[in-house]
Amino acid sequence: MFDRKEVKEIIWKKWLFPDFTNKLTWLVGGAGVTVLLTPTAFKQLFYNWLVDTFNLNAGEHYTLAELQSNSADYWLGFGMVFLALAHNIGYQAFIYKSKKLAQVDKQNLIEVDKALFLEFIELLPSDGLDIKLLEEHDFGNSHHGKKVKSLDTFVHTWNNALKHFLDEELESKRKQLIDKSKHFIYTLASRSYSIGNGEMFSCIPDAYRNAWDWPPHVEEQIRELNELGTELFELHQDFVLTARRKLKC
Repeated sequence: MFDRKEVKEIIWKKWLFPDFTNKLTWLVGGAGVTVLLTPTAFKQLFYNWLVDTFNLNAGEHYTLAELQSNSADYWLGFGMVFLALAHNIGYQAFIYKSKKLAQVDKQNLIEVDKALFLEFIELLPSDGLDIKLLEEHDFGNSHHGKKVKSLDTFVHTWNNALKHFLDEELESKRKQLIDKSKHFIYTLASRSYSIGNGEMFSCIPDAYRNAWDWPPHVEEQIRELNELGTELFELHQDFVLTARRKLKC
């Protein structure tokens, strides 16, 4: 139902300033104004024409009494204008309530996506180790395994229906991000070599690690990883900025 503030708003805006784009409001209101403004003599002629037309078609004979007073016409005109305004209020109240319900539904969907985005940003914040690695690291140098741990978790736990965004644009960007993340993680894993028994890794094979010049295939592998890292970083930033703009968070 409507609260007091909503009722006042509807009456103030829609009664004093009716919306004549509503065809029924325009038709009834216009007819009422016409009745009020039309001189009595013209109305008498019109009524006589209606009676004559009826008599001609029905084969009966009816007469219209002389109008002694036009007060009934004025009441009819005012009544039609009143009905037009009342209908306008009811119609606009229905539109207002429908829009409000739609806004509530939309806000509920936003809240679902907002909770999911906050979960995402907790896993992969823009200033986290994984994202900084993508932004700054040259894979010609060694890297620590924990710097891609969150990215690996994202790849393996965010590809199910519970992690889908309800907003189509956000979901499209999430899918692009996870597809690129998979490609990066699998490429990095297949081209990384453990250094000793620790958690440090290098993308340079042992045979070339201390060499001044790397063979072309190693150069190509490093270039591809650096490009993948940059592309993934840009997708992450675009997703975060789009989500913040849409979800207001």
